[in-house]
Amino acid sequence: MNMLQNAPYRALALFLLLAWSGGSPAVAASKRESWVEVRSPHFVAYSDAGEAEARRTLEGFEGIRSVFTAALPGLVVDLHKPVIVIVTENEASMRRFVPDQFAGKDPKRSSGLYMRGRERDLAIVRLDVGRQEDQPFAVVFHEYTHAIVHNNFASLPTWLDEGVAEFYGSTEIRSKRVYLGRIPFHHLGTLRRGRMPLKAVLQVSHDSPEYMEGSKANQFYAQSWAMVHYLFLDEAARKAGTLGAYLRALSAQSDPLAAAQQGFGDLAAFEGRIAQYVSRPSLAFLDLALQVSLSDKDFKVRPVGEAEALALRAEVLAQARKEEDAGLLLDQAKALDPRAPQVQVALGLASLRKGDWAGAERALRAAREAGSTDFRAPLHLAELALQSLPATAPSEAILGWLEEARRLEPDFPGIQLALCRLHAREPRNPEKAAEAGKEAIRLAPSDVALRLNVGSVLLALGREEEAKALGDQAARMAVEAWERQAVASYQGQVARFLAQREALAMAAASQSGPALDPPPSMPMATPPGASRGKPLKFWLPDTLADLRREVHVAVLEGRLDDAIRMVKEAIPKAKGPYEKPSLKALLEHLKARKAGA
Repeated sequence: MNMLQNAPYRALALFLLLAWSGGSPAVAASKRESWVEVRSPHFVAYSDAGEAEARRTLEGFEGIRSVFTAALPGLVVDLHKPVIVIVTENEASMRRFVPDQFAGKDPKRSSGLYMRGRERDLAIVRLDVGRQEDQPFAVVFHEYTHAIVHNNFASLPTWLDEGVAEFYGSTEIRSKRVYLGRIPFHHLGTLRRGRMPLKAVLQVSHDSPEYMEGSKANQFYAQSWAMVHYLFLDEAARKAGTLGAYLRALSAQSDPLAAAQQGFGDLAAFEGRIAQYVSRPSLAFLDLALQVSLSDKDFKVRPVGEAEALALRAEVLAQARKEEDAGLLLDQAKALDPRAPQVQVALGLASLRKGDWAGAERALRAAREAGSTDFRAPLHLAELALQSLPATAPSEAILGWLEEARRLEPDFPGIQLALCRLHAREPRNPEKAAEAGKEAIRLAPSDVALRLNVGSVLLALGREEEAKALGDQAARMAVEAWERQAVASYQGQVARFLAQREALAMAAASQSGPALDPPPSMPMATPPGASRGKPLKFWLPDTLADLRREVHVAVLEGRLDDAIRMVKEAIPKAKGPYEKPSLKALLEHLKARKAGA
């Protein structure tokens, strides 16, 4: 069952947050760097603080994962991509990864950071602060909670999204016990100094000043936590099923105030109950047995060379959009050990971000030849071949790369999307493409862009109804502005495709011949009289799949001016580390093609 498309099931799944069983409430350098890699069953840690600290940190992450597994049996707790935990010894060590966190007159001096990426998530933990705190992983547990929730649900009200993350983020894991629902004491102080009106809290979005700005955001987070803590752990609220009633109301209507009034009752009275709740001299939390037990055999340890450590730092900086700094580190890593597979993977990814697909292909091939076990190397080789017209590798080679990637990372959705595209190149068996697309969506049900990419493949195969259904689903899921923009572009693409099919059918009928479908691999027909151009080999990331297709068609139809215009218009809207460099590289190729025409 698709949790995203069934609102009552979504409500039931979240309602299970209240149905915890088995818990009883209680009251509440100058020296050369030396790095080590430690792997646990579900996470990978890199640390300059030694094996013991890396293992302790991984035990914490395995512990919070087990909390979700026990609390929500129906929830998908695996993110279907690697989660890399970087365990830094002190401020100086963490500063090398995220210098912006320590910049300015009043730096954040964060004890942790969680960076979500397309292919793997990066969590950074700072030990010298964590050792002094009861909740040393609060920041990374908060963001890890977001990652799990967003992997299961397309959208939640902002207050509930942040409140759940704060609730689980404050989890304490000590020896064989888990303390769930512990109080973030800074929230109590914030609430005592003042509160936002409840109606304002319920209507906050990710674009609101209350979410973005300093003291306003502190109040919003504190009140969101208080509301979730009350709904989860207050005995009267649990018995009344208050959260379940709210979620059922929310699934039936989109207006946040109307849903709250239906679920919580009189909002003024509900606001008063929250105020009384946080004014209590003590608040309950759950004291639970730790559900996971790890031994030495559950950990795999290996030393990490200096070049690999530099490549890891470069990846973090690149994810923070500090490409120049990342490039300098990669130059150092390459000088130290150019044959290291991790260094070659990092070089290949950097070339992709710059739009240098030839350089990317060389580096990724070198990584595989050096024995890389990083699934991104064969996956990107396959994607580069699939996104080039004409293809740069035979289907057998592409399939081999994708099978290799799947062996290394069995459940990564992007591998299934690439298989979907590969099978669509040979439409003699469109079911293989459709099945791979369905599997990709199953693995990442809340990914709007993935759903649209699969829909584009189905559209090219002539499966218009399925493609249209995916677009309709994505439209209901879209929350962020870029998601709504992508959906609008996709729906326009579907409408143009259907209109062109109808026009071709009418033209064929007027000639007393059978109605002919356009070739499934060419969803946009060539206008009469247009000259066909030679294919242009270029790469754009999946987030620009619609533009990539439109540019390909424009080039094939000889409409270079249109292709240049589309790319120019896309550059100011580019997001993420891949889009703008690849668009700029494509623009230069198009200009060169036009100049030589």
